Amino acid sequence: MIDFFLVTAGLVLLYAGGELLVRGAVAVGLRCGLSPLVTGLTIVAFGTSAPELAVSIDAAVIGSTEIAIANVVGSNFANIALVLALSALLVPIAIDRKVLYRDIPVMLGGFVISILMLLDGEVGLLDGALLLAGLVGYIGFVISHSRSEYVVLEDQEPGAFSLTTTVFMLIGGVAVLVLGGHFLVEGAVHIASSLGVSEAVIGMTVVAVGTSLPEITASLVSIIRGHSGMAVGNVVGSNIWNTFGVLGVTSSIIPLQQGQVSALMLGTMVGAGVVLWVFCRTRSTLSRVEGGIMLAGYIACQTWLFL
Repeated sequence: MIDFFLVTAGLVLLYAGGELLVRGAVAVGLRCGLSPLVTGLTIVAFGTSAPELAVSIDAAVIGSTEIAIANVVGSNFANIALVLALSALLVPIAIDRKVLYRDIPVMLGGFVISILMLLDGEVGLLDGALLLAGLVGYIGFVISHSRSEYVVLEDQEPGAFSLTTTVFMLIGGVAVLVLGGHFLVEGAVHIASSLGVSEAVIGMTVVAVGTSLPEITASLVSIIRGHSGMAVGNVVGSNIWNTFGVLGVTSSIIPLQQGQVSALMLGTMVGAGVVLWVFCRTRSTLSRVEGGIMLAGYIACQTWLFL
């Protein structure tokens, strides 16, 4: 009963944190002259990747490094085939050309780089430093090229929130997201462990879905509030943060062993990214049908892992 209570409490906290984070992020983006897309790629993506970072570091410290890797791989897969799929089913998503030709290729490049780093069975300290350097370079490039693309949202003018309120929204949103993610993952992992599932499968499925719930919440809230560009930017940016940031920070602390994270698990992440890029090229829109196809693929892969 305690585990189910933790899962329920986690879901409630994740929704509340997602709402706070999106509102605060939009306000910060407006103050800094960033477009909704860039805000999603940077500020919101960082905030919604906080649970992945917390869980991965915690798993690595206690010696379950394969959970840390599987969490990142599974979260990246879920962000594409679950989060964006659900968002597209709700409202067809227009794809910005910058996402298609700049950000998705960077995301796919990160997937390939992380897999190459695992050829020796681990992501080491040097690998972590290289991943972090790549993240810093990407974020710097995106922000420096966004200041001339400032867009004022119709329903919120700069200064609608005071600086103090904005900071509270961001800090409070991230804090609530992390707490909700912790509750959810703790309860879900206990439930999954009782079923005799391996750590790699737990990380790829239960933990990954749990830590991806902030992305689901933030993206759906963005869609509902009419900021579809932020929803896409949040997912793609979160995957970039997960691969370069979460793996980079965690492996810089403790080398991460691949363990039972299989090549097929890694392949689902890359495959989902390629499918997303192909779908986004069709009329520069992610349609409901395409979202349904991705969701069906996600459900099939998750079912297979538990067989």
